[in-house]
Formats: sequence, C-alpha cells, structure tokens
Amino acid sequence: MKNKNFLQATFPGIMLAAFLLTSCGTQNTQALTMAEEVQETDAAATNTEGSAQGDVSAQPEGGDTEEAAALTKRNELEWEQRLDYTTERQAQLAEITVALEQDTEDVKQKAQGLLESMDAGNVDAAVDNILAEDWYTVMLSDLLIGQRNYIGAIKGSDNGNSDNADSDKDNTADTGLDGDKWKMTILSDELGQHCTAIEYPLGDGRMFYVQVTDSEIRYYVCASDHTGAFTSAALNLADGSLVSYEGTLSAANRPEGTLTIQMGAVDLSNGAAEAFHNRSAQATAYEGEFSSDGKPMITTPANLNKEGKTAYASAKSGRTTYYLTVASDGIEDAFTPTQLGISNIWE
Repeated sequence: MKNKNFLQATFPGIMLAAFLLTSCGTQNTQALTMAEEVQETDAAATNTEGSAQGDVSAQPEGGDTEEAAALTKRNELEWEQRLDYTTERQAQLAEITVALEQDTEDVKQKAQGLLESMDAGNVDAAVDNILAEDWYTVMLSDLLIGQRNYIGAIKGSDNGNSDNADSDKDNTADTGLDGDKWKMTILSDELGQHCTAIEYPLGDGRMFYVQVTDSEIRYYVCASDHTGAFTSAALNLADGSLVSYEGTLSAANRPEGTLTIQMGAVDLSNGAAEAFHNRSAQATAYEGEFSSDGKPMITTPANLNKEGKTAYASAKSGRTTYYLTVASDGIEDAFTPTQLGISNIWE
C-alpha cells in the first residue's frame, strides 16, 4: 500500500420505510472515513486539536385489561389486513405495542431464546436467534407484511455480564426504560425488507441494543444518557465491511481517554451468522487518545495536516503507520454518539 490509501467506514443509523412502516436502515456518517498510510521519517509532524418511527416504549397504561385490549385490537387489524390490505391500517398497527406475555405460546417461546441472550449480554446468541429461518414466520404469524411492537419486564437486576457485549460494569447507572422494561420491534415491510430491533436494560444500567436487517447487523452497549463505557459494532452484509468502537463517553457525550476502532472485511460466503461470529478475525485495530473535551490528542503528520485532515487514531505495522483521519473543519461533529454507532430506531 502506498502513501494515502483510504479505507471507507460507514456506520448505521435510522431510516423510515415507505407507507408509514417503521423500518431499519443504515446511515453514512461520512466523518469517520479515512485511513492514511505514512512511512516513518524524520519529517516534522504537527499536533492538531481534534470527531424509525413508532415509539414502542409507549406501553398500555393500567393493568392486564388494557394490555389484553391492545392485543385484541392488534389481532383484529391484522385479520382485516389479511382480507384487504391497506397502508392506512398498517400505520395503525405500527402504533400498537403489545405485552409479550399476552401473546400466543408460539410467539412467547420463539422470543424466549432472544430474551435470554439479551439478558446474558450475549450478542452472538442474540443475532443467531433473529437469523433463525422461522423467526419472522413465527413472530409475525405468517404475515408477509407486518409490524409488531412488544414490551416486557426484564428477568431481574443481575443481567448482562458478557464478553461479547462488553463486560465492564459499574452497577450505578439508571436503566433508562420505565419499570425495567425491554422493547422490541419486528418488521416485514411492503418492499420485502426485514428488521428486528431490541433494546434490553443490563444489570449495570446500560442499554444493550441489537438490530438485524437484510443488509446489516449492528449492536451497541451504552448508558441511556450516552455516557461512560461503551462498545458498538456494525457489519455490512452487502460487502462484509466491519466497523467497531470501544471506549468511554464523557458527560458531554464525546469520547475521552482511549478509543479503540476496529476496521476490516469479513468473509460472507458461509452466511451472515458465521460472518458475525468471526467479525474481528481479519480486522485491524486502531487506537486514539482523546482529551477531556473530546478532542483527538494524536500527532497528525504534517502532510495530512496540510491536506486539512486531523488524525484521531493509528495502527502501526513495521515502519508503516496507518492513520484514521477526519476533516479538520468538521471535527466538532465527528465524534457524536451517532457517529460512533450509538443510535436506535425509536429515537
């Protein structure tokens, strides 16, 4: 690789499907994009300062009667959809949230494996459950076009200690969901696209979020106020590109201290599940240091600085150093939680 090679890193976000259906998509963050290769020389380097719609948390008020009423209403609308589909009726369905415990045994049993994986903080197992061949058949009760929103209580306060989903715990933060509830959306839209998104409070107070679509798998673990220790990752199922972040967010919601970024390409030939399990096998790890006000502290090589770029992380191989860079004039907005992969379909 010659000087100034580039790696493109995109991170997911949120988009709306057609016809008022909640959907899941990807968001090109643009800012965290470039890896630069620089041979070590005695040349001077300069320091530069451093970058869905349908709120399913709206649950039925009151007790079992209202929860049962929500299920009855959903079932009635779904039956009408089977007879005569309309986008207007589907929009109504997108606004209904059902307590999982009210649904059929088949649905509850199918969801149980995912909920246990989320409770354990096991992202690989959670993704496996969603990628199961019959996931949408069971969870949407054979609907070709449909959206179901679920909510339920977590198993208990001793949740989520997993190497897969980041095991750094402080046991002090608020869970961020009313009554320690998890929430989930399952969608098959009018374009034939699928999405499952679930957010689950872990025992340390952080939120564990997993989102699987036909084109992407991503997750994050972070406090609901976007502070403290976090980890996130996204695997693009079209080209196999992987980007992941691990670090700490300050009270101002910017990285501080060490930020580790992994970038690479994953083999998709054996399917999405195996690709996700092996996501880090061929990845390159970059590290950067950030000040308390969220600015990169790494020294930017002079040639990159002249091009209007600021380095924020690096990886060294022999005498070659690879830099991740952002445009110097966009550094203020380059390291927001969203740019670091912390966003969900309900925000």
